Amino acid sequence: MMSSLTTRGGRVALNNNNNNASFQFFGVGDTRSKNNVIRGGAASCSSSRRGSGSFSSDNTNNNNNNNRGFSTTSSSSSSKSNENNSPPQGRKTRFNGDVLQTAKEKKQTKLEGQRLSKALAALGVASRRGSEAIIFDGRVKVNGTKVLEPQFKVNLDVDVIELDDKVVEGGVEYAGEHFYFLVNKPKGYVCSTKTGGGMNNRGEKEESGTGGKKALDLLQAWTEQWKKGNPGKLPPRLFTVGRLDVQTTGMLLVTTDGKWSQRVAHPSSGVVKRYVITAPERVTSAQIAKMRKGTEVDGVHVTPVLVETVTGDGGPKNRVAVEVEDGRNREVRRIAESAGVEVKNLKRTRIGGLKMPSELPAGMFCSLKPHQVSYVLEKSLQQIGGKF
Repeated sequence: MMSSLTTRGGRVALNNNNNNASFQFFGVGDTRSKNNVIRGGAASCSSSRRGSGSFSSDNTNNNNNNNRGFSTTSSSSSSKSNENNSPPQGRKTRFNGDVLQTAKEKKQTKLEGQRLSKALAALGVASRRGSEAIIFDGRVKVNGTKVLEPQFKVNLDVDVIELDDKVVEGGVEYAGEHFYFLVNKPKGYVCSTKTGGGMNNRGEKEESGTGGKKALDLLQAWTEQWKKGNPGKLPPRLFTVGRLDVQTTGMLLVTTDGKWSQRVAHPSSGVVKRYVITAPERVTSAQIAKMRKGTEVDGVHVTPVLVETVTGDGGPKNRVAVEVEDGRNREVRRIAESAGVEVKNLKRTRIGGLKMPSELPAGMFCSLKPHQVSYVLEKSLQQIGGKF
């Protein structure tokens, strides 16, 4: 088996010349994948199985607007793709998000421009809300003139934006693409950019992590690698797709794509999230029945999509799988609590049609390929999950 490390546009991937499926992980410290040892940096989680990159969706045409942000090219795929739970043969899809637009949208954006706060976010300066605060502080100039209105329209192809008298370059605007990651979140990490227990945008106090650890810190190796490949440029701003509480482990998506993130996180998209509860003792059938009835969370009665005992994998009998669509704060824990089920451990194992690869160690992450990104919103894969 041969391995090679390649860098393209700041993206790093370890390529295994192997006929079998293989995973490549990156995270903090040393990671062992097959016979490879990776120290720092970022990598992709991929399969060399033919046809795994093909994509054809029965569910992406629910709304014409849902197809915006995709570019397609014809591609042949293996007859084995269906056997591997991959989407059927058809188009190969690349997610464009809100940066790589259609020709018509690009022309319209040039004519109209975009809000200065949105442009700063695309350049990797801060979130849109954080960019607004920076603008109000008088730290931003456009073509040499100080601008104090976040709604001021700019065209990044022609306008020069300065922050603290320095020209800003970088972010997804410079990279020309969005990035998507799957993180196996350990306990003790918060899904927030702050760790001081501040207030979120709903006026609620945010939880603090152990020792101020943030989930985004787990991707610091990727950020540093990107900086090395793009000196003097701000790295793309990463954020989590939804949140897991500090004690919950498992599957966490991280991206630069705001539109995709909103579609995944919003209940109207019908993206099911699967969690596995490990209780101190076996959960009774009466407790299962009560969990299925749901409970009140944030003043709203929520009902899980599915509640069932986890069997058939040779694991402990004291586990219960719970699937929900709402994704409200601590929803699964409250459903269990309402039925008198003590939660010893809680792990998320699937989001939509994308499931956690068993080979991904805690604290590590992998870069998602286009077909893996598409699995998340692929409703036909909600129960079985797509193969990596």
